[in-house]
Amino acid sequence: MTTELLSSFGNDEMISNVARVSYAKEASNYSDEQNAKLINFLVKHKHTSPFRHPQLQFRVKCPIYVERQLFKHQVGISVNSISGRYVDFSDTYYKIDQFRTQSKDSKQGSGEDLIKILNNECLEVQNDVIVVCKAAYNHLISLGVSKEQARSVLPLSLETEFIWTGSLLAFFHLCNLRLKPDTQKETRDLVSDMLELVKKIEYEPFKDSINAFNL
Repeated sequence: MTTELLSSFGNDEMISNVARVSYAKEASNYSDEQNAKLINFLVKHKHTSPFRHPQLQFRVKCPIYVERQLFKHQVGISVNSISGRYVDFSDTYYKIDQFRTQSKDSKQGSGEDLIKILNNECLEVQNDVIVVCKAAYNHLISLGVSKEQARSVLPLSLETEFIWTGSLLAFFHLCNLRLKPDTQKETRDLVSDMLELVKKIEYEPFKDSINAFNL
């Protein structure tokens, strides 16, 4: 899985400007500390509309089952994905290195790592499935089947690629939900990488906002 921050628009000052326009004021009329306090106030009292103005854009490559978890969040977000109707991307798969047991506390979560001997067997099963699915897809294509139908035999481990664009508020909402301990680890790892990219933007444009949302 990989993610790349393509662009960002706005900063904490923009958020302060948006919030202060109600009083015909600007962030430049206040100190950095005062603007940071305002951002904390906005988050604390759920006045979140100013956080819809800044934008973030990522290019993400991940397995289809992780993509589905991200696509459940739609408010304030636009997404465009690579299409199996036009492109043959059947050779790229996400391979799990360490399989986990089913969680005893959650029907949808996982538990501890499988012991080595069982994990090795799982790795063999995973590899066999990929080989079979890849061969089946290529066989259908060779028979003249369209890409849009041939892709039906491909597994959820197939890696897809998409561009995710959303407001800063939408991104924070994504982080708050998908960084929770009960989120699937692969999804949690990807969103964590996205957040780290935002934190590493030069000059830390969203430092106060990230702190206010406890991220």
